[in-house]
Amino acid sequence: MSAAMLTALAHTAHGAALQLGAVLPAGLPLSPTPSPSPSTLEIPPEDQTSPGLLGFLVTFAVAAAVIGLGYSLVRHLRVVDRNARRRDEADAAREAAATDDPPAGP
Repeated sequence: MSAAMLTALAHTAHGAALQLGAVLPAGLPLSPTPSPSPSTLEIPPEDQTSPGLLGFLVTFAVAAAVIGLGYSLVRHLRVVDRNARRRDEADAAREAAATDDPPAGP
């Protein structure tokens, strides 16, 4: 018997039937070995984390852009409304002038 088959039989004999398929023919496991626990990397609790200065600056810039775009939109809407009123008044004046023309005579 080969070493790989002996390793597979040893796993099965010890009650690890699921590990049988996770062994390569050379006896190497398919899954990586887990890192030791506890890790040296410390992760702060969720209530102590914040986006920081960069997150504040990005949020502030987006808010300033939205306010600026809002003012620009209102200004352009006022211009469009003013131009529409002027056009309506000019059309009404033209119609009034067309109906008030004296008839052409001798």
